[in-house]
Amino acid sequence: MSAPFSRRVPASRRGMTLLETMIVSVLAAIIIAAAAALLLAGGRVVHNTEHASDSHDNARLAGETIMSMVRQAGAGAPGGLWVLQGGVPIRTNPVFGRDGTTGAGTTGNIVTADGSDDLWLVLPDPNYMGEPCSLNADGTPSGAAVPVAQAGTGGVKVNCTESLRQGALHVASNMTTGALLSNVQLTPANPGAPGQVGYDEQGTAGFSNAPEKGGYQSGDWVYPVRLVHFYLATNPSTGKSALYRAEGRLASDGLGRPYADVAGATPTVVQDFVEDLQVVFGFDTSGTEDPANYTWQHGLEPTFKANLRTVRISVVATGRTPRKDTQSTVVLSDDKPISVENNLRPAGVVADGFYRSLYTRRLELPNLAAASL
Repeated sequence: MSAPFSRRVPASRRGMTLLETMIVSVLAAIIIAAAAALLLAGGRVVHNTEHASDSHDNARLAGETIMSMVRQAGAGAPGGLWVLQGGVPIRTNPVFGRDGTTGAGTTGNIVTADGSDDLWLVLPDPNYMGEPCSLNADGTPSGAAVPVAQAGTGGVKVNCTESLRQGALHVASNMTTGALLSNVQLTPANPGAPGQVGYDEQGTAGFSNAPEKGGYQSGDWVYPVRLVHFYLATNPSTGKSALYRAEGRLASDGLGRPYADVAGATPTVVQDFVEDLQVVFGFDTSGTEDPANYTWQHGLEPTFKANLRTVRISVVATGRTPRKDTQSTVVLSDDKPISVENNLRPAGVVADGFYRSLYTRRLELPNLAAASL
């Protein structure tokens, strides 16, 4: 009897052996793991890049917002602004701010949990150099300055009142010194008499933009202004520090300054995730108009100080969430609060993983330079 018939199966039709299957599985696992690692690393790079970019944007936008208003500050008052405080006229700076955040005010930097500064600005209406006696297209006051028609004290006689704002803050200025008028009440001009600007301070004898001249002078200007306060506070929506802007009013604050935030008003969040604001004031004490010779001061009281020519603003901001690395240690060790100006962070400050961006810019105060008048 012949041997049973047998046939060799072609290699192309054979299945995988167990060893081959295991090798393929291991290779596939290695490839998948490598791809996942690359994806995770790429995700961390993207996250960290976005975090750094976010912190850059937060610092830059906050700084530029402040600077845009600093450019307008102090118009008509390079020699100071007369303000009534406690029934007594005092001459103030139209730009000032405290150093640090405690009740110690401007007498040196006090080490606190924050240590940030604040900044007060007296800002003219954006249209104060516009056409006098004009209205906006919608019939509202344009905010343009109007000329003083007659010299004197008390209510200010003006050529017209159309462009002024009822009940608002105004400044009467001779383009050297100004007087802050609160709660302005307007009496329109008529063919037989000029208009009149009444205000709360007019009952104070001699109160004007130039008391030494005996009152307002013909040719002075009256225009609307606002008081703006920049400071840092915790935004309850994020739980993080943010840059705020509040509108001010004529009233003493807790530090004895002549302005306070409008009571009951909701301040505006200018930029979230701003953790430090530093303001330094530069004075041309040499009279050379050379920035290289300026003297610098941390904190400035409201009381008038001559030769203020520039401010240097420094803003520190973070991103929204901490940065990441593979062990969550290397990046964290570098990402910690930084020292800026005279706000010195303690040596043992704890790292938190937030990258910091510092925006610093110096700006000459165009409205406080005599050459700009």
